[in-house]
Amino acid sequence: MEDDALEAPQSFVAEADICQQLLTRYARSSAAQHRHLCATAAATRSIIQSASMPLTPISYFAAAITSLSNYENLDADALGAVTSFISIVLPLVGKGEIKPEKACEAVEILVTLVEESGGKLGTSGLRAVVKCVGVLVAEFCNLKEWGSVGLGFEWLLRFSIDKRPKVRKSAQDCLLKVFKLLEHSSISKKASNSIYSLLKRHMPLAAETSNSKIVDGSRHELISRSEHQEVLHLLNIMKHVIPDLSPKVREKVLSILLKIPGSQSMVAARHVFDVMAAIFETSETKVIISNAEDIFRLLTSYIALGEMNPAESVLFAANLAKTVLGRLHNGDIDQWESVFPMLIESLAGLLSSSRDNVALQASLILRELMDQHIDGKRLLTMESKEKGDDTTHSAEFKSVRVGCTKFYNLLCSSFPILNKHLLSVVSSLFLKLGKKSDIFMRPILLKLADLMNATSVSTSEVKHLEDCIGSAVAAMGPEILLSLIPISLNGKDFSCSNIWLIPILKKNIVGSSLQFFIEHIIPLAESFEKGSKKVENPVIGQDLQAYAHGCWGLLPVFCHWPIDTYQSFPSLSELLIPFLKKDSFMIEIIAISLQDLVMENRRVLASDNVGSAQLTDNAAIDYEISHVYSKKTAKKNINALSLGAKELLLPLVDVLFECTSETREHLQEAISCLVSICDPSVTKEIFIASLKKLQLLDDAGEHGKLEIIADVSSKEKESAGTDVERCLILDLASCIVEGCDTDLVNILFSLIKHYLQASDVASQMEAYQTLSKILEKHSSFCSTEFDVVIDLLAGMKPSENIELVKSRFSCLQTLLIHALSKTPDEENTKAFLILNEIILMLKDSREEGRKAAYDALHGLSSKLRGSADSSSKELYHILITMITGYLSGSSHIKSGVVSALSVLVYSDPNICVAMPDIFPSVMELLHSKAIEAVLGFVKVVVSSLTPNDLHHSLSEIMDGILRWSSVSRYHFKEKIVVILEILMRKCGCANVKALAPEKYKDFVQGVVENRHGKTRPEPSDKSLKGQEKRKRDESAISSKEEGNTGRPWKKRDNQKNTGNTSQSTGHSDRTNFRKGESNRPRGGDAKRFTGKPSGGEKKQKGRSAFKSNERNLHAAASRNPKHKKSATKN
Repeated sequence: MEDDALEAPQSFVAEADICQQLLTRYARSSAAQHRHLCATAAATRSIIQSASMPLTPISYFAAAITSLSNYENLDADALGAVTSFISIVLPLVGKGEIKPEKACEAVEILVTLVEESGGKLGTSGLRAVVKCVGVLVAEFCNLKEWGSVGLGFEWLLRFSIDKRPKVRKSAQDCLLKVFKLLEHSSISKKASNSIYSLLKRHMPLAAETSNSKIVDGSRHELISRSEHQEVLHLLNIMKHVIPDLSPKVREKVLSILLKIPGSQSMVAARHVFDVMAAIFETSETKVIISNAEDIFRLLTSYIALGEMNPAESVLFAANLAKTVLGRLHNGDIDQWESVFPMLIESLAGLLSSSRDNVALQASLILRELMDQHIDGKRLLTMESKEKGDDTTHSAEFKSVRVGCTKFYNLLCSSFPILNKHLLSVVSSLFLKLGKKSDIFMRPILLKLADLMNATSVSTSEVKHLEDCIGSAVAAMGPEILLSLIPISLNGKDFSCSNIWLIPILKKNIVGSSLQFFIEHIIPLAESFEKGSKKVENPVIGQDLQAYAHGCWGLLPVFCHWPIDTYQSFPSLSELLIPFLKKDSFMIEIIAISLQDLVMENRRVLASDNVGSAQLTDNAAIDYEISHVYSKKTAKKNINALSLGAKELLLPLVDVLFECTSETREHLQEAISCLVSICDPSVTKEIFIASLKKLQLLDDAGEHGKLEIIADVSSKEKESAGTDVERCLILDLASCIVEGCDTDLVNILFSLIKHYLQASDVASQMEAYQTLSKILEKHSSFCSTEFDVVIDLLAGMKPSENIELVKSRFSCLQTLLIHALSKTPDEENTKAFLILNEIILMLKDSREEGRKAAYDALHGLSSKLRGSADSSSKELYHILITMITGYLSGSSHIKSGVVSALSVLVYSDPNICVAMPDIFPSVMELLHSKAIEAVLGFVKVVVSSLTPNDLHHSLSEIMDGILRWSSVSRYHFKEKIVVILEILMRKCGCANVKALAPEKYKDFVQGVVENRHGKTRPEPSDKSLKGQEKRKRDESAISSKEEGNTGRPWKKRDNQKNTGNTSQSTGHSDRTNFRKGESNRPRGGDAKRFTGKPSGGEKKQKGRSAFKSNERNLHAAASRNPKHKKSATKN
């Protein structure tokens, strides 16, 4: 009754007359219950007024509860109305207004009413009484005396399992609230005992419910009976009160739950497991230890009947068992030993479940259990144990054996359907056990091989089977695995066994032995080779040849962390050298193998802690490798590789000059690796021999000095080599840079100087790339020959080839960084020479050219910011200062510089904070012709900076960009809208609108409305006039621009450029660089950047430097007509 009033008592207030509030709400209602409620309230008010009492909630409560003393005289409607009225009034009574003894009397009246009223009190009335009892006990009874709260608490407990949902829910809510308020231990103990007693009384029903079988719907009928429903409700309330029960009672509750028979599927299973989970979470480990056997008996018996029980409950039980097992493993290893196999076996049964989700989750739980409870490292280090040895590790051995036996049986029973979930668990177990999997999993491996031989290649499940065998390869190693599953060739009929292993081995071998490859794999490959020549059937012959190549193709994986490099590499090297010849199928295989051998050992030497380094994807295999690969061993390996490097380098270099482009890259990397570890004299000897072989080197001149043939492009000197030969020798030069000494570096540079003058682009590109590597790897050369290199590059003719420009820029990046570190101030002429070229390329007419310049600047920024050198940060700021100095140049150059700054800010937004003069210097250019570039810069800034940093510049941004909001040309307006939307998102619409000048507020408001998807309201007459005026202004601006008489800055620049329009165009011509002139920016109309040089004197020098040579830069920009289009556009 009056459910809406009961649901929202907070809608009534204590300060106003409650009767009047009810009349106001329900006076017009035609519902009978509302009329009864209003009548009850009115009658109660009359009683209070007649007694001259105030119309307060306590007065209403006292009068109403007194009227219930004579409930015999009330009919059902009146009784319901009075109880509902009390439930509305009672929450409004102030704290302490009802004394504990009066509260107890009220509880007794209400309880007696329910007990003796028979069927007169309906569900709504009963629910109202439950709420009243809950409020009285929780807020007004003495919570420190059981006599005060006992009656109400036990009564609420009774109705917390009532069959009526709303009554039960209200009783449960009140009971939990009261229970949590019982702070006194003696009272809490009595409350806990009351709950335990109720559970104990219902356990016979629980056992009957749990043992029910599904026979013609009988279980549904059974659990529909009210007494069995009470069991489920009681378990549900237990789940919530468990944390507040005393430890002793919790243990008693667990004991009762564990006595429920688990041989059949349980209707109440999920409820029981929920209560158990709450107990385990709040109890000490000793409780679990003392009941471990019963806990796992119950859980595993339920899990084992997976198909008969709901999937959700089965998986909940599995996860609960996993959690309990974890605590048991840490508390009592003997108990863990007895239950772990039991759990593994029950979970393994779920892997074959017809419900795929159950099988998948079971596989994940099993893999987690193996990961948590099987220590592969400990098993690996254990010595072999005699029979009957009782150690702390015997539990693990026994458990693993039981699990493996179960998995083996499942494999036997699952064929011909391959269970992918079972295979995934077996794979994990192989990797977890590592080398020890030979002891535990040999039968499984042999069964997997049988399945592989019996399975059709077209079967979809074969991939899972291959992955599982691959895990066995990675864990056991090829030595053990091939002893169990050998690959062989029958010499009589040329049939092959287990040939399917070759691709699996190729994917999974790691940490094996080179000697095993030499003694077993190479003979196997040779046997296939011989067989292919003997067999008469050409198809079989081709197959055998493919198998031989497959065996040789295993070389790279045997070179992946081998355990015997320094012992076996000399022998291996002798076997490989004969294969290093043109068109050999082994070239790429050998090249990759050599790279792995060198790079992995160098990685170990460079590592601070080999033991903690991640070498592979598996921790157990990492553990095995780390025991072999100490730094001492890695050093021995490198020495062995170095000793054999010369014998390998000679044929590798010969093949490099003859091989196809497809294999050349692998050869270059292999040569580079070997050169990095061998003696520089060997590298020099091989390179000079190559020069002589290609007739690119004169005989020794005076004093024995080597001289490169000078005129490589002369037709008279055909012996100087073709373009192809030049590229080949440069390919070799590029890959030996790291292993060069000073003499060889000078020889390489002599070669580069000549080839930079070559007519073919390929030679020039290779020369630039080699020079770039020399500058990066040999800082001493960069330092001593800096001026020579600068002069060389300055004398180069400009190229239209973008790839060549990129190669050139890679050299310029290193040179510019060196120039900055050599002379770290803004008077650095060499640095400006380099920077000029990059800045000019920013205004190239081709997108590829501009991108090359952007990439160069981004590379410079990344190198300086990523360097560990403490001075790099200062050099980085100097570079930014130099770039910003070009803002004083011509309009065309300004636009390029602003674009460059946009790239740098995008890469590193912090420069706007660290160098605060950058932003205002760029914003000043909104008065020049570089408006489009400036708006792009502003967009990058507002996108990159944090809201807090943006707030400092918000006013300047708004004032600067809004003046162009009425100009639609060049997409100014659209760009400004985008900028404003970003600002609104980061800084808030209110802040952006507040800073907008008055005449632009309509425009900003329009952006706000469009951003929120609203239609802009019709403009007023005043705003229409303003828009028409802006259109006229825009039209006038457009016509003036077409007539070259428009804005002042436009007119001034046009007057400057009259008769020489080419001066306003830009290109990538490096004329001034070739002349060796410094093209530092010279004064202009824009405000000069006063950036972050250290000290005032340095700042003045920077300003004078920026003024010095802008005319020369501008003139250089005007000499190449290919940029006129771009310049006119900008």
